[in-house]
Amino acid sequence: MPRKPRSLKEEMDRLSAELRERGSTWTEIAREFQRRYRLNSRQAFREAHRYTQERVVEEWKALWPSEPFSVRKLGSWEAWPSASGNEPPVAGLNRLARVYGCRACDLIDGEDHTASDQNAQVARVRHFPSPPSPAGLAFADIQGLLAPLSPRGPASQEDLREREYERLVHAFTDWATQMNRRDALALIGAAATSAYASPHLERPDEDESRRLAMAGADPSRVDEVTLGHIQAVLRHSMRQEDTLGPHAALATVLAQQQLVVSLLSAGVPEHMRAKTLSLLADIRRCTAWMLFNLNDFRGADRHYARARDAAHQADDDAMCSMVLANWSQLATWRGDPRLGVEHALGAFAWGQRAGSRLLTAYACDVGARAHAAVVRRSARGERRKDHTRCLRSLDQAQRELHGAAADDPGARLVPFFGQGQYLSTKAGCLLDTGDPSQALQVAATAASGIDPAFVRNAAYLRLKTAQAHMDLRDIDVACEHLAEAARLAGRNTSPRLVRSVVETREKLSPWHRTRSVAALDERLHAVRLIA
Repeated sequence: MPRKPRSLKEEMDRLSAELRERGSTWTEIAREFQRRYRLNSRQAFREAHRYTQERVVEEWKALWPSEPFSVRKLGSWEAWPSASGNEPPVAGLNRLARVYGCRACDLIDGEDHTASDQNAQVARVRHFPSPPSPAGLAFADIQGLLAPLSPRGPASQEDLREREYERLVHAFTDWATQMNRRDALALIGAAATSAYASPHLERPDEDESRRLAMAGADPSRVDEVTLGHIQAVLRHSMRQEDTLGPHAALATVLAQQQLVVSLLSAGVPEHMRAKTLSLLADIRRCTAWMLFNLNDFRGADRHYARARDAAHQADDDAMCSMVLANWSQLATWRGDPRLGVEHALGAFAWGQRAGSRLLTAYACDVGARAHAAVVRRSARGERRKDHTRCLRSLDQAQRELHGAAADDPGARLVPFFGQGQYLSTKAGCLLDTGDPSQALQVAATAASGIDPAFVRNAAYLRLKTAQAHMDLRDIDVACEHLAEAARLAGRNTSPRLVRSVVETREKLSPWHRTRSVAALDERLHAVRLIA
């Protein structure tokens, strides 16, 4: 029988850990804290993370070192709307939302008056039936959401699947706005199982199906074909994530991870163990990448650590390099660029050991970003050393990229990395090191080299271009590029990308009365990025 908590702090620690272990989101945990301990939303999210006010201030300063913040200011925001508190501004709520991994609107205990709108009530009944239990979702549960399929004459089975998929996507998009994250993921899983998650994902033929079934029953039957099928599903999921965002693919990747873990636990043939471990490392790396784009940085960090461990067990040098390169991006984004440099150096060493010039180039690429971020946060007198290292890393990335052969052993791991992405990184580094004019020239060249299938990469290049124009006080053109980034964020619904768009818009606040910014806000409102 579990020991009774000795204090309120221990009780909260235990509750947060247990709910997180069960898969609850930070929003769900905060709502439970709010209900159980009578906290307001801002207090509840901080306590859900088990943060002190001092820790929140530290996280804030790590992400926005140039934005002043203090325990006293946070305390006044948490005390609002009492007389001793101050109303937090929208920009402050957006930043707290990033720290807590939630939406800014989750931090406000606003009033809900939709009950007075009769049309809203009718629409909710008509379009959004109560979601079934996530544990029992099946195609029959969601079929009623779809409008009757209009006859278009004779159609093949494949055509019917594609039309069914399109209707499911539209229905799910509407319904998901009324559901919590756990229900939404369960619905994705049900749709993927019953209605084909994508029309482009071919079903395994009879031989592949037989192999997977036998492998599930007897892991000793795991062979190259079985692992190849799982790898193909993973590659498809990553392409889907590149185009649509992490919500569209995470459930599938988590299912693949569970399958591979179960195979390893039950015991695979010794000659297949290293390859199975390498596949597990890749799946965990992809899971971490999707969590990163969901703004779940701690979850991503945990999965990168597990991916690295699996890659080491598999003696897979190329996978070690790739995991550490992705991990470097996460560390730099979270405000710890020195750790980003450390991971990039490890990625560089493992890439060279693997004999992959592409992975070595990518390690130099992420290393340059980390060095540029160090420059941005350093005191003026300390910047020269890291500025030089940033430029050297960019130069070496270019040399390694040009020297890579067509059969480079790391090619399958970095399909997105080419001259366009390298130039996008260079433009960002030039921005961070204070050269917006040169950054614009590089970004213009990069635009033609980025594969449009990598929607998020194209959007981030637009954001860099918008930032460069802002630095040069060319606000009209900055708004045009930011609007295009917002349009792309409507396709790839990555919360990390959406937040980047919103934060870039916040920097235009000094010009909010201009015609171009007003027009931009209308476009952002149209794609539901701002209220």
